[in-house]
Amino acid sequence: MAGKRSCGPFVWKEEYSVNLDLIDNHHKKFIDILNNLHSVISHKPSREDISDIFFSLVYYAENHLVNEEIYLKESEYSSFNQHKEKHNSFVGRIIKFQKDFKEGKQDVCEDLYDFLKDWLKNHILKDDREAISSLKEDHNK
Repeated sequence: MAGKRSCGPFVWKEEYSVNLDLIDNHHKKFIDILNNLHSVISHKPSREDISDIFFSLVYYAENHLVNEEIYLKESEYSSFNQHKEKHNSFVGRIIKFQKDFKEGKQDVCEDLYDFLKDWLKNHILKDDREAISSLKEDHNK
C-alpha cells in the first residue's frame, strides 16, 4: 500500500459520454471510486479506507452493471452474452482483490488501481461505448 501512482485524478470528459444519463452517471461514479482509491493510496490508508473502496465497488457492480445489463438485454444487444461475461469477470476480480486484501497480501491496492484504470480504458471507454453506439445504429435502421 505504500506505493504511489504517478497519474493524477481522472476527470470526466464529455467525449466519454454515451449520451444516456443512466450509464453516464454510473461511469462518473466509477471515476470517483478510481480517484478515491488513488487518493487513499497516496496517503497512509487505513483498513477502513480500503474497505470503503471495496464497498463502493460492490455497490457499483450491483447497481451499474446490473442496470446496464438490463438495458442491453431489453434493447436486444447482439453481443449481450459477451458483455455480461466481462461484467462477471470484473466482479470475480473485485472479489479476489478483496480476499487478497483481507489476507494481508502486498500491493493489493496498487494492483486494484491498475485493474480499475484498465477497466475504465478498455471496458467503459471502449466496450460500453461500442455497445451503445451499436444499439443506436440498429435503432436508426
